[in-house]
Amino acid sequence: MPLGTIAVYNNADGVGVIADEDGERRPFSGMETQTTREGERVLFDVVGEKATNVVAVR
Repeated sequence: MPLGTIAVYNNADGVGVIADEDGERRPFSGMETQTTREGERVLFDVVGEKATNVVAVR
């Protein structure tokens, strides 16, 4: 699973963007994660251009 950081999160829409370590930015849905804080480090899978299975790094 790649490591990244939540770059943007829109609470009203429940969607956000994850920036991976290479600077690539991928959208994700807040329903896939227990974390919604911008700047939080996360692990995620990639399906197409979208980040999935997002989990906070503890």
